Amino acid sequence: MARASDVLSGPDPDGDVRVIKAWLKSKGVRDFEPVSLFCDQLGKETVGEIERMADEFWKNKSSAQFKKAIVKGIPRQAVLKPAHTAYRLQNQHFALGDRVTMVQDSGGVPLSVKGVVIGLNSKTMDVVWDVPFMSGITLGDRCSQYRGSTVEFNTCLNLSNPQFVTSTNPKAPPPVRSEAPFKPRYGSRPEVNPAPGQAPAAGFRPAPQTPR
Repeated sequence: MARASDVLSGPDPDGDVRVIKAWLKSKGVRDFEPVSLFCDQLGKETVGEIERMADEFWKNKSSAQFKKAIVKGIPRQAVLKPAHTAYRLQNQHFALGDRVTMVQDSGGVPLSVKGVVIGLNSKTMDVVWDVPFMSGITLGDRCSQYRGSTVEFNTCLNLSNPQFVTSTNPKAPPPVRSEAPFKPRYGSRPEVNPAPGQAPAAGFRPAPQTPR
């Protein structure tokens, strides 16, 4: 843990820290939200809005609106078995704000619960779910108690960007899926280089080309 003397110079660095804290308090700034340098995530206020919208949606739902239906003629390969998610949902891509549903029947999150992606890590993602459950957490005080969890990419099905789509025709060829592994990008870096003759965005400068 860093000490005041490691950051501030002078005869009394601890006193300088107290002065800085008093100034921040006078400006109405109390506690900053901790943000990791190795993940991309939504702010606490945005997460709160997502929770309120989900609560409003479920408040207007009633059990009388649900209807039972019998589904026939669905081939076996079009049905996703929860135990097969680790193998069949490889290389799914996600983005902040994507709507997802839990398709794994083992773990702390109940099966088929829906939620919204609020954080992307190197191998996992943070999701705030529509309903609370016993093993839910606050994700570092970013959401309400029992509403958040960190899950692996292959435990959820992306509903906003469907990538696991299988035809109900038994004779249809298997779908072509992306073989590129999902590697989230962190920071405000451009996705593509600027076109020739155009000004670079966000201060991006391509590396100089050296002749070989």
